[in-house]
Amino acid sequence: MGDWCTIESDPGVFSELIRAMGVKGVQVEELYSLGDGVFEELGAPVYGLIFLFKWKEEPISANSAWCLDAFNCPDVFFASQVINNACATQAIISILMNCDNSVDVGDELRAFKEFTREFPPESRGLALSNCATIKTAHNSFARPEQFVQEKRKALEDDDVYHFIAYVPVNGVLYELDGLKPGPISLGQCTQQNWLQLATPAIQRIERYAKTEIRFNLMAVIKSRRDIFTEQLKHLQEAREKAVATARADVVTEVGRIDTEISQVTANLAVEEEKLKGWTAENVRRRHNYVPFLVNMIRVLAEKGQLEGLVDQAVQIQKEKKEKKEAKKAQEEQHAQQQPTQAPPQ
Repeated sequence: MGDWCTIESDPGVFSELIRAMGVKGVQVEELYSLGDGVFEELGAPVYGLIFLFKWKEEPISANSAWCLDAFNCPDVFFASQVINNACATQAIISILMNCDNSVDVGDELRAFKEFTREFPPESRGLALSNCATIKTAHNSFARPEQFVQEKRKALEDDDVYHFIAYVPVNGVLYELDGLKPGPISLGQCTQQNWLQLATPAIQRIERYAKTEIRFNLMAVIKSRRDIFTEQLKHLQEAREKAVATARADVVTEVGRIDTEISQVTANLAVEEEKLKGWTAENVRRRHNYVPFLVNMIRVLAEKGQLEGLVDQAVQIQKEKKEKKEAKKAQEEQHAQQQPTQAPPQ
């Protein structure tokens, strides 16, 4: 299957990753809260949510009513995660494959979904791991490595993070976690209320680490650049029609349309600037900085400054380790004080 690189949880990375897989008219936006009106502020249809959190293994009951077998919901695309470092891309695929009626996923992903339609989750996960289009897009964000790093399994003390997806399918909201045996039904929903229903499900995960603040929530939405471009086209057509009429209020109507055109044009310019920034950041992510760093270390050594900086770095790492151990002890103490909660029904 080959290695999959670790990629950064960033809307610019995910948006380019989606385009690289051949998907059109989709982007990713980061959400900083789950407060009232946060989804409306996106100004675009939301296809699904991606949630990154500090993962902790939990027992799964085979008889649990809220963890469905994948064969009980054949309309839901669900794949087991069988490889490391792919959960971000897998969460994205889980959303795209379940809203392909609303999104142009491209020929490659459309063919992949059709090819794996009758596969069980494990086989579908293996097929995903061997899909050249998906893997190439994912590994395009691999950082240049001049040094071979020793590979090892995550230890008990390591922080392990995981991506899951939330997406509505045929009037039911699902949590899609490749480490679970199947999709988790969160209940009936509509296109108007599913985001509100997903909020408590995301907040539920906080019970695993009450003091954890390192998490990330992103929304997969319709391209805002496409939305603004369409709005601008319709407004320009409306203006031409208004000018062609002989109505008495034509000046007022044209003035109103011109105001809207100015606002949409400004919104489009802001969006274009943001996309340019994402492109520049992704170029930096792929750049090989090792030659620069090696030369900098050589210069510091020649000036006799390297040894002191190394000692300082060692001390900083020692302090970080001590803080991490203290935090872990605090979390364990806090967990012992919390009452046991039953899984949601």
